[in-house]
Amino acid sequence: MNEANSLFDSIVKVSFAMDEIRLFLDTHPQDEEALSAYDKLRGQREALVRRYTESCGPINFYDAGGSCEWNWVQQPWPWEKEA
Repeated sequence: MNEANSLFDSIVKVSFAMDEIRLFLDTHPQDEEALSAYDKLRGQREALVRRYTESCGPINFYDAGGSCEWNWVQQPWPWEKEA
């Protein structure tokens, strides 16, 4: 697995864990351990997304940046990148 795939896989795993904790927090909003775990995962996800965006381009529109041009369309499309 190349670095881009590995980073994306890590983002998916951390995001899934965050979703699960969010569901738990719906019924246990005062659980300090869950809140702490969620904050830790959020930081990990932010770092992973930043690394992925810097090396591979944005994952979604919100990660595309605030420039006046759509620079993401000038990068290779996913099917054009190396496997």
